[in-house]
Amino acid sequence: MTHNTPNQHTQSPLRHVLRGFVAGEARRGSHLRGDRRGASAILGTMLAFALVVSLVAMVQVSAVPAWNQQTEFEHLTAAETDFAAFDESVAKAVDGRQTRATLDAGVDYPTRALFVSPAAGSGSLRTTDPATARISGAVATGETGTYWDGSEHAFDTQQFVYRPDYRYLQSEPSLVHEGTAQYTAYGGGEVGATQSLVDGTKVSLVFLEGDIDTATGEAATFSVVPLSAGTDYITVTDAGTPITISVPTRLSEDAWRDLLADEPNVRSIAYATGADYNTLTVELAPGKTYDLRLSRVGIDTPGALQEPAYIVDVAGDNAVVPPGATHRAVVEVRDAQNNPVPNAVVKASPGLTAESGRIVARDTGTISTVTDGDGRATFVYTATSSVDGVVSDEFDVVVEDSAGANVDRVTFDVQLREGGVTDPLRGLVAAIGDPGFVYADVDGNGEFDGADYRVNNTGTGGDIVYDAGSDRLVVPPSVRTIVSDEDITLAGDGVSLHVDVVATGSNSRIDIDAGSGSLAAVGVSVTSVSGKNIDVTAGDEIDLSGASVTQGSNADLTIEAGGDIDLDNAGVTLTQDRNLLSVTSTNGFVSARSADISGKGDVRIDGADGVDLAGAGLSGVKDNADLEIDSARGGVNLNGVVMLGDGDILVDAEGNIFVVGANIASAKTDVEITSDSGMVSGREAAISAEDDVVITAATRIYLPDSAIEDEDSPELNAPDVEV
Repeated sequence: MTHNTPNQHTQSPLRHVLRGFVAGEARRGSHLRGDRRGASAILGTMLAFALVVSLVAMVQVSAVPAWNQQTEFEHLTAAETDFAAFDESVAKAVDGRQTRATLDAGVDYPTRALFVSPAAGSGSLRTTDPATARISGAVATGETGTYWDGSEHAFDTQQFVYRPDYRYLQSEPSLVHEGTAQYTAYGGGEVGATQSLVDGTKVSLVFLEGDIDTATGEAATFSVVPLSAGTDYITVTDAGTPITISVPTRLSEDAWRDLLADEPNVRSIAYATGADYNTLTVELAPGKTYDLRLSRVGIDTPGALQEPAYIVDVAGDNAVVPPGATHRAVVEVRDAQNNPVPNAVVKASPGLTAESGRIVARDTGTISTVTDGDGRATFVYTATSSVDGVVSDEFDVVVEDSAGANVDRVTFDVQLREGGVTDPLRGLVAAIGDPGFVYADVDGNGEFDGADYRVNNTGTGGDIVYDAGSDRLVVPPSVRTIVSDEDITLAGDGVSLHVDVVATGSNSRIDIDAGSGSLAAVGVSVTSVSGKNIDVTAGDEIDLSGASVTQGSNADLTIEAGGDIDLDNAGVTLTQDRNLLSVTSTNGFVSARSADISGKGDVRIDGADGVDLAGAGLSGVKDNADLEIDSARGGVNLNGVVMLGDGDILVDAEGNIFVVGANIASAKTDVEITSDSGMVSGREAAISAEDDVVITAATRIYLPDSAIEDEDSPELNAPDVEV
């Protein structure tokens, strides 16, 4: 019979030692008296077994816990790596990409022969109850200013917490993601904390949303969904009261102060403790421009669409439409995080007058439609086939929530003008009285009545002078075109001009002076054929929308107001060499959307509170003439502009400069674009110069899909540059 003897390598080391010990004792026992051999062998075996049991017990009590503690530490390290990957998934969701994240929740203890190991551990994953984050004092520029007007905005947010069930580590950790911060928390503090709330002039808040409360020993996989993707920043500043941001947190005050210690724009930090969570309040330095981005990320949620919060006009407001023509109006719906809302229901209202045009959605042909993937919808306004003079019309577009209730509305203003922009009715000032002569409108009601009186021409030697002194001068349509080969002067404390003005003499000038009042001369033509300067001035506002102002001689053309200047759809031209074309608002805003402004000398546009040249054409193409756009307190909108210069093109603004789809080119010298405290931003811009292109921004240069060219390489100066 064959006996299978176990190989010594298949037995445990401890058992091998025991076997040798017993064999040795047996050999030593063979020298004793024959009648004690059995007893000695048994006694030796018992002693050896007792020794083994003691050794195993010592290892179980002292070494095995240390080994298991090391296993838990290695698991924690792996879990922190998984948590970092989860943070990357959150960042992708902020950019609009849905991903999945995995977290190995439980720890597996290895099986060891002769020793007892605990069963596999588990870990808990949960989203906390919602708490409230708040932003107040933030005032946005542009269309979003109707919503971000400095009032307080509140947002629900949650935290995501993973807590492993460890048996051996002395301090049980929790891995926490708060949207704006992530860290590993122990009983005595936190380690590895990072924050994304404030980074220079960028302020980013990520609101988490989910319904997770589970314990498992397996690897847990869950979706990370963009509920409201913060694909763009909004530009905000304060209006005298500093911007404050409050977020719920469980991260300690000391940790937050350390994280924000190097942020120069964090003016102060306040920390209030609470029962369920604490509140961190950050006050930003006033007088600066910040880029604010808000996002909402769902954790293991189906990703319900956000409800609309407000609606803005993208294009089509303040339009001039001839009879029978169509006009496009575009709206965009945004949620509370300022991000586009697709599939939102938007409806147009009818016009307000008997001659109102028809308004329908472009894609449905009815008054109702839903927004596209970018949160936008387009409506088409069709003017009536005929109008009696000039009619001001308007229509609203409202956005509804999922329950069908109106959330917000935006109003589009339309002017129905006989002949349209190319052949406008001269002098749009609604419903004026026309006695058949120039008069002083004493009470300013636009009618010839009461104490109003006739103003006669007091000019001599061929000059034409109509001066209403301290009253408003009105030149009604019945006066017809004013023509002279000498000087033409129209003056008063305010001017309403409804006729064309033409100076034909070589030494004649045109002076329209509204004193401290406003000037309304919509759609008129003011022309100097070969004379001296054209000066149009007002202490208050100037409205030359749809007008044509032409300097045909070797002289200057100046438009200057203390208030806003409206040159939308206007043509402003200086045809001779080396003369100045100047448009200046000393304490207001210059709007010249879709205007045509050209000169053969320097062209300067200066709006203290901002300049809007969207869709305009500007040119200065003679003898290195400069094109200069300035705003001391506001920003500059150059979206869709075509700006061609023979000399330097200089754009300098205190606030943001937008150049979406702009074409800016200097044929002989430089292009310089400078935002003193904001950013230069726009897609698909084309900016070129024969010499140098220099773009400088205090916060950010963001010009994706743009072409920027000069003689060598453009100079881009900003803390954050993306081209």
